[in-house]
Amino acid sequence: MEENEQILDAIQDKFFKTGFYNTTMDELASELRMSKKTIYKFFPSKSDLVDAIAVRFTEQMKGKILPILESDKNAIEKLDGLIILLSSTAGRIGDRMFGELKNHFPSVWEKVDAFRTGMMYGNITKIIDQGKQEGLFIDYPTPIIMNIMINAIRSTVNPDFIINNNFSMVVAAKTTFKIIVGGILTDKGRELFNLTINKN
Repeated sequence: MEENEQILDAIQDKFFKTGFYNTTMDELASELRMSKKTIYKFFPSKSDLVDAIAVRFTEQMKGKILPILESDKNAIEKLDGLIILLSSTAGRIGDRMFGELKNHFPSVWEKVDAFRTGMMYGNITKIIDQGKQEGLFIDYPTPIIMNIMINAIRSTVNPDFIINNNFSMVVAAKTTFKIIVGGILTDKGRELFNLTINKN
């Protein structure tokens, strides 16, 4: 494994646990048992390091999302799998990280936000269309469903909303998905949805 990857491996969890903003380069160098000069050789600034962590994290998420999308499960099971994955990931990272990214590393936050928007457009669209074919979702225009969903997610699974309303990312994500999916279910879909949700 290359040295820059070793650095990212060692500090990703630390960043997620203690936060980006309050973790100093001195602390990172001490934990890695290497000089700051070595870290700066690969990551010239803390912003570069945070950006590399964000890029790495989104690649890891793609690796977890694709098996769900490519499975032979029905559309509701796939959506439920995505909800569980995204909620558990948000819970592991913690709410503070999202706020720190937006407030202190806005360019990195824009990339993370673009990733989740692109993920929803590119992948959930396919699940919605699959659900229509399976008779689980009402045949509303997919672009309208996606526009409502993306705007809702960006508004509620959002650092400002979370902080101002004292929700966790997990609760915000699960509740938003349930409300939106609940509004497009057929009778057949609602029965399967209730069975799937109760199973988890």
